[in-house]
Amino acid sequence: MAEYTHRVSDEEARRIQRFLRGVAIGTVLFVVLIIVAVATAPSWIRIISHESERRFIAPYVEWVGDNLLQRGDPVLQAYVENLGVQVSAAMELPAGLELKFFVIEGSSVNAFTTLGGHIFVLDSLVRELDSENSLAMVLAHEIAHAKNRDPLSGASRGILLQILVSSVRSSGGIDPRSSAEAGLGLVLNDYSREQEENADVLAATGLQRYYGHAGGATRLFEMLGVAYGDDEPPEIFASHPHIADRIAAIDALIAEKGWEVAETLPYPPAVQETLSSRP
Repeated sequence: MAEYTHRVSDEEARRIQRFLRGVAIGTVLFVVLIIVAVATAPSWIRIISHESERRFIAPYVEWVGDNLLQRGDPVLQAYVENLGVQVSAAMELPAGLELKFFVIEGSSVNAFTTLGGHIFVLDSLVRELDSENSLAMVLAHEIAHAKNRDPLSGASRGILLQILVSSVRSSGGIDPRSSAEAGLGLVLNDYSREQEENADVLAATGLQRYYGHAGGATRLFEMLGVAYGDDEPPEIFASHPHIADRIAAIDALIAEKGWEVAETLPYPPAVQETLSSRP
């Protein structure tokens, strides 16, 4: 029996070429669409209401809180929550934004804001700071992120970027660690630096409004500067502005506005006792 050999006619070859060309064009348009969506996400993602954002994230925050995080001391929780509420009242929050403050156990000096206005403060940060004003500045910084909806912008970009990377992988194209993805990463880092700079300005402004002066505005950054020394990454690869630059920018803002820098307040006795009793 003779072996069958399929011969592609000129017309069939042209149809295959048109099909492959259409697939290539469609893939390029899809990738371009995702890139544009990633780049413009912060401008359109804000159409989502605060309530919708809060409802979406609530189950995840509850699960993480119950399974992955260790709640901090009740005295610290009450203190940070009360201080956060008072500071936020001086920061002209938009209608619909509801903030929740959580103190959690952890060894790093850190605080962070998630979707839905959830602000987490590690108890080590409270312990390392030496005044209420310094802690209020940190809370004001995280409140500023929530006010500016930075977590929502960051999440939207991350999700869309993952879609882009997945599409590249599945199509057998360039490696995700290629120069194209690295370039997108630098764009996102640059925007993150802008978010941090804006949050610093709003935080210092809120601190001054609440206390009537800007004492303690740079204390955390001064502590971090001593801790990190010269080990900070080059600015182009950093997701945050250089510590020295942040201190200089806040000092320049204080000088420009003519704000007083007065003495800071110590923690209340109950908080000091709680901190001193913990290892």
